[in-house]
Amino acid sequence: MAIRPQGGFGVPDDQIDPQHFVVTISATGREVVTVVEDYGISGPKYDGQENANVDRVLRSRIDPRRWRLVASPLRSAFNERLKSRKYKPGRWQTGENRVHRLLGREMCVLLWAIEQCDEDKIPAAIIAWTGLRPEERWWLFAMAAHNSGKADDHDRGWRKAIRFGLTEGATPPDAQRSTLLDRL
Repeated sequence: MAIRPQGGFGVPDDQIDPQHFVVTISATGREVVTVVEDYGISGPKYDGQENANVDRVLRSRIDPRRWRLVASPLRSAFNERLKSRKYKPGRWQTGENRVHRLLGREMCVLLWAIEQCDEDKIPAAIIAWTGLRPEERWWLFAMAAHNSGKADDHDRGWRKAIRFGLTEGATPPDAQRSTLLDRL
């Protein structure tokens, strides 16, 4: 019998194996952070690339340094939403962290945006991601997951568009933004 992941964000304990995401964080903090979508009892789903039914899909592998830059904003955004629905807030722990399926989709959009960008663009991506409504994040996830939603598809289709849309088009944080008077 598999050990259920501990910790996490918004995955109901009273349901039997719901669809959710699993974020695995190493104890050393030096290994890649992985994000896996687990279809739970509702799976398996057909994967055209594998030409088979799959129960779990590796959605993202993120460098631990980049993860540390987005972990706190993700936690804050998720906990704000969980508290508004009177759910217990979550926190990131070493090991496996379960994330509600909708929050996991939103998280993937941010992780896909920053996985290949320059590190100095990550704060702008966080601001752009925060400015999106949850429904917009879900839509972006759905568009990208259809053809380029696996961990190794980072430079294709909608994944590439998400990266450019959230990092290139976003305004940098106020601390990095120069004003018109500074340029005179």
